[in-house]
Amino acid sequence: MKKFLTWFSLGVLLVSGIYACVAMAAMPRSYDGRNATVSVYELKEDPSSYDDSTADGAAAAIIQQNLEKTHAVNNVTSVVFDFRGYDTMGEAFILITAVAGSMVILFSRKNEKKKEDENER
Repeated sequence: MKKFLTWFSLGVLLVSGIYACVAMAAMPRSYDGRNATVSVYELKEDPSSYDDSTADGAAAAIIQQNLEKTHAVNNVTSVVFDFRGYDTMGEAFILITAVAGSMVILFSRKNEKKKEDENER
């Protein structure tokens, strides 16, 4: 029964993954990159006067609203730490919790092994 549930779960994941790939392929692109005329130097020097009329999709919103909302010149930093700050903080908390839990498990087994070695002597 356990093997059946494992294979059934894997099959469901496989079918849903294939469906998601096909559905995403049928969606229109939000940015195709063909009209990309972004000058990184100009954007860094004076982000408020940069002509972003060729940017489309999420790129236009980030370029147009970043400096006013976050006061950060680097767009990647502003997205990660300002717009998605709680998400980043949650991911860091999960990572720290996983590392701490792993350390507790590893050190408890190490201590148990030492005690067993001492008892055998």
